[in-house]
Amino acid sequence: MASFLQGIIPPVVTPFEADGRLDLTGFESNIESYSACDFSSILVLGSNGEAACLSEDEKVAIIKAAVSKSNGRPIYAGTGTDSTRTTVDLTKKVADAGASAALVLNPFFFKSQLNGEALRRHYEAVADDSPIPVLLYSMPGATGLAIPPGVVHQLAKHPNIRGMKDSSGDIANLQRILAGVPKDFPLAAGSAPILYSALALGASGGVLAVAGCAPEATIAVYRAFEAGDHDKARRLQIALTPLAVAVTGTYGVAGLKAAVTLSGRQGGVPRPPLAPATESELAEIKRLMDATTAAAS
Repeated sequence: MASFLQGIIPPVVTPFEADGRLDLTGFESNIESYSACDFSSILVLGSNGEAACLSEDEKVAIIKAAVSKSNGRPIYAGTGTDSTRTTVDLTKKVADAGASAALVLNPFFFKSQLNGEALRRHYEAVADDSPIPVLLYSMPGATGLAIPPGVVHQLAKHPNIRGMKDSSGDIANLQRILAGVPKDFPLAAGSAPILYSALALGASGGVLAVAGCAPEATIAVYRAFEAGDHDKARRLQIALTPLAVAVTGTYGVAGLKAAVTLSGRQGGVPRPPLAPATESELAEIKRLMDATTAAAS
């Protein structure tokens, strides 16, 4: 059985031109760059990939481009929608395009009716019909709705549900999930500030936005932990956290894309209505990137 969500995985940005057109050439260049890093796999069409702003045709084109430029690295694709049917349809299309697994964000638009039973039915239906493994994805900061730990425990028994990304940033929630899933069910942290803590509790790795702009520094935390050098891992984690917070909570997608560009890759600009980072934000992000690089060297 293939192992999923191990180590550090970057959820890559989708670069756009100034007029909003998809910059597929820039995207391919980024995938080639990440394929040279020590990542176990690469995630596209995630939250930080602005999947919500992409057409279905663009999503399929992105998967095909990622697979062609990944040098054999597995490509995970975000396929979650607010409908079970459209999630299944998109999952089948990304599978045909070469994706190795589908990362499925829970539906949330009708959150007042989406109790645990509704979420369980949704994920089981998607997993039953998906030709590729399904990975659960909970991001309550954006959706306002978390997948309850008890539902995760039920879903972990499904043979085609092969892991989970938890972006709650809540270490107690992560512990509750870990307490009820099999030891071989991978749970990846989706929040970089808790990476070290999550690994110490048994998380399999991290799917972390900051890995897209600071690959070496992010991977270094994981390597130090795996080597048993906890003092170094804690030191590196503390150094990484300010940048991680800046390119997620503070400045969001615009800040992450600016940081990706500062790292020598193609960040592009966000799609409207999101606006690019300001000059003052760029200066602060650069300062944090320089500090992070220095700490990891």
